[in-house]
Amino acid sequence: MTKRVVTNEDIKKYEGLVDAFINKHVIKNFNEAKNNPKTRNNIMLGNTGMTLGDIRQHLLTELVIALQNYKPNVIGGPTGKPVQEQSFVYGHLTFRVGALMKKLSSRARGYSFYHSQIEKVQFELEE
Repeated sequence: MTKRVVTNEDIKKYEGLVDAFINKHVIKNFNEAKNNPKTRNNIMLGNTGMTLGDIRQHLLTELVIALQNYKPNVIGGPTGKPVQEQSFVYGHLTFRVGALMKKLSSRARGYSFYHSQIEKVQFELEE
């Protein structure tokens, strides 16, 4: 089985989707986050040890993985129609950004929102 070769055009096609996920899921959780291309690589997000540029790079990597795993001839759902590439990529990124945010942040005591320590995220801190 050969993997699909992902080109620059494929990545550019979905860059808007990656930015939408950053705006919807990441920026709302961090006060200092601004999706400005000039400053996103310089501002740290809480005490996570990551910048917005790091998260964007992580999501672009997940985008490549999703495009490589997409199989156009797989039939899904009750309609019996093939799954569209856009739907597959959207679902993959939804699960991956959720897992990332769950790892980077934790809710504690009521409405408070606390960021996880970088050592805890990297599994270096015993609980």
